[in-house]
Amino acid sequence: MKKLYVTRTAPNPRKALILLASKGIDVDDMDDVDVIDIDFAANEQISAEFTKINPMQTVPVLTLDDGTVLNDSQAVCEYLDRVYGERSVMGNDVVQRAQVCAMRRIAEFEVLYNLMLAFQHSHPSKAQRVEQVPEFVQPSIARATKAMGYFENALVGRDYLVGEQLSFADIVLYLGLDFGKILKVDPSKQGENLARFYKKMNEQFSIKNMAKAKPVDGSK
Repeated sequence: MKKLYVTRTAPNPRKALILLASKGIDVDDMDDVDVIDIDFAANEQISAEFTKINPMQTVPVLTLDDGTVLNDSQAVCEYLDRVYGERSVMGNDVVQRAQVCAMRRIAEFEVLYNLMLAFQHSHPSKAQRVEQVPEFVQPSIARATKAMGYFENALVGRDYLVGEQLSFADIVLYLGLDFGKILKVDPSKQGENLARFYKKMNEQFSIKNMAKAKPVDGSK
């Protein structure tokens, strides 16, 4: 049996949960995957048992039947996208896959990563795991909000970043916008197109709605 290790409130494991839900798959009702929730509040990610599985002490992690361990969110999502569901969230042809990749990388490294960096260097819960540098916080937030302008323009007259269907790029951008709320970066005040996009995504994929993931539709 495959095992998917997650925590349902952090951005990286949420990528996998939302990807599956966007394809109409309930992660808690998969026949060949056991979902194991890692309690970060109890520091289960740094336990000896979990560290044996993933020395990086991060989630998501997907272990396969042959013992293969995937311990990177992109790798986990690539696998889940190819194995489960009918349509690809990563792109339906080579050009679209390249477009999704480009948008996803900008969303990840310019928006989500900078906000996570600001969080790591400001939140008390990270003080024992990161040598915090408070001077990183505001410049990181500024870089993230500046990059949001790129996506505000990209979403003019569009529901999604690439094509006519939700893609992995949309998932990553949404998670960046959602994570920004922790740092008091209001996703509804970054432009009317981003506000519309965030509202649409959050109605389906908020932490509350995904606490126990349910499919968007009945298809598999």
